Amino acid sequence: MDRRKMRAASLAAGGVILAAFGLSLGSGTASAATLDCSARGQDQTIVDGSSACRAVADPSSYAISHVEGDGVGVADSRDGGRSAGVGLFGGVAAAESRGGLLAAVAYGPGSLALGRTDSSPFAVVLSGPGGRAAVGDADVGAICSGGPTLVFNIATGQGCFSDGTSTWVTP
Repeated sequence: MDRRKMRAASLAAGGVILAAFGLSLGSGTASAATLDCSARGQDQTIVDGSSACRAVADPSSYAISHVEGDGVGVADSRDGGRSAGVGLFGGVAAAESRGGLLAAVAYGPGSLALGRTDSSPFAVVLSGPGGRAAVGDADVGAICSGGPTLVFNIATGQGCFSDGTSTWVTP
């Protein structure tokens, strides 16, 4: 499969998974802790009980993090990058972008989504309950394990998907 078809397939799969995560968010229960951090040229940290968010960005970048229900979200952007870290209902997510766009979303207990990219136009890391997902540059690749996960990096064409039993990986 050529690189353009692989990227298109990754985008389509990502859209389906993002829609599924969005639908599951709408059916969640109310949470005691909802935190939002955002930064442009600053560092903002909020801790409330077992929930925490942090956003760090230089003046040319933007970072946001959102937390609900005892999650943790961290976003760090530099060199014109944009990043989002979203930890929901026990999930832990961290995103670090240098000149690109990166989103990390962890939903549910025991879920972990980590991402770090340098100048990738777009990368996403999603994990569901019990899932572990990570994305890096070409040398690190995409990692999916545990529960439901999805990772893709447009710059490298690398990605993976796990349903909790089987895992599929693009080169």
